[in-house]
Amino acid sequence: MFLLAKKNLLAQKGRTILTTIGVAIGTASLLGILAFSNGLRAAVIESITSKGSLTQLTVRPKAGEAGFLRSFTQLSENSLKPEDLEKLAQINHVEATYPQINYENLSSLRVTLLGQSFQTDSMIFGLPFELLEEDIIRPEQITNESEEPYPAIISRRIIDLYNVTVAPTNSLPSFKEEDISGIEFIVLPGQSTFFPQLGSDGPSRKARIAGFSTKVDLVGITLPIDVVRQLNKEANPDYEEKYPKIFLEVDEERNVPIVAEQIESLGYISSSAQEEIQIFEQNFRIITVGLSMISLMILFVSGLTIANTFLSAVNERKEEIGILRAVGATRGHIQKIFLTEAALLGLIGGISGTIIAYIAGFAVDAIALASFPNVSNKPETLLIYDLPTIIGIIIFAVILSTFFAFIPATRAAHLKPLEALSE
Repeated sequence: MFLLAKKNLLAQKGRTILTTIGVAIGTASLLGILAFSNGLRAAVIESITSKGSLTQLTVRPKAGEAGFLRSFTQLSENSLKPEDLEKLAQINHVEATYPQINYENLSSLRVTLLGQSFQTDSMIFGLPFELLEEDIIRPEQITNESEEPYPAIISRRIIDLYNVTVAPTNSLPSFKEEDISGIEFIVLPGQSTFFPQLGSDGPSRKARIAGFSTKVDLVGITLPIDVVRQLNKEANPDYEEKYPKIFLEVDEERNVPIVAEQIESLGYISSSAQEEIQIFEQNFRIITVGLSMISLMILFVSGLTIANTFLSAVNERKEEIGILRAVGATRGHIQKIFLTEAALLGLIGGISGTIIAYIAGFAVDAIALASFPNVSNKPETLLIYDLPTIIGIIIFAVILSTFFAFIPATRAAHLKPLEALSE
């Protein structure tokens, strides 16, 4: 049966090749979309988890959606207080709390880069460095967080923004994290380049870039919390500590939703990497289904081509069918011959489509990633092919081809020998 089906396909090489190409294109597009979906999903999830592990929660006050504006204008009534910190620490399954404080005054930085010194306004944030220990490049160099030069963590996204937008448009060199790690700069508490009349000259401080993180705020530097606490007390003897947000560490991933529910019941706002991933996957699933439907439509058109091909083959091979029936072939035998031919077309088209998807995907992946050479945390690939998906798509191509060939095969099987031979 297989050899006969193979012989029949080779006898009509042109038609076989064209039909196989149609199946291959549909298969390649479907596999490419699924591989891109897998790659993009992995990249986004990696980006989300880089801002905090799946056991971390971020807590903000109820009216704290405008976090930057609140911090900049010092609207302290919308901040969390030490009593809130104690309340959150007592929630079941919470293992550790990491409050963030802001320097509640104007501030700027004086930095020397590329042989030029410049001063820019910047916010100053304070966090317990236990939260950021994975982001510190050389922890052994930090012997005392409260001694100058203070260790400073900056947002990894700042470097990406500079490399992607500022550097190319101003003909400036791009930076990698290791290029500026360890650079010392001057912190100027109470001074501002934008509002010099509002600032007050205070003692300058030395700091050194100790690491890069996606957990810290984008618009400033993050110093050890004790350093920022002391700066606040120096600027305002009546300083009362408050927190724009507090990070919580939960004992297990499965308990994060439970803790989040308790936080909401206490009147706070919570967010977590788990929640962000769930929202992303819900939205991305819709996009993936939509793109997959387009590929399925291509395969459907290929299926119609297969149906048309076999309907034509039935008309052209009536004499052959009549002879086979005359020498004892049953209707089932005739039907199996045509369905085997269709299955072979689907198998060859599915395998060819997989190869096409790999080759085209490799080229597209290389070009896309080369377009962003200096972006941190760049994924190794945007396309992830997994064996179960590949096998499933090839099997689907075989089933689809067989399905669309079923009616022509059934029609061929029901031809009467004498009628077939007489035409």
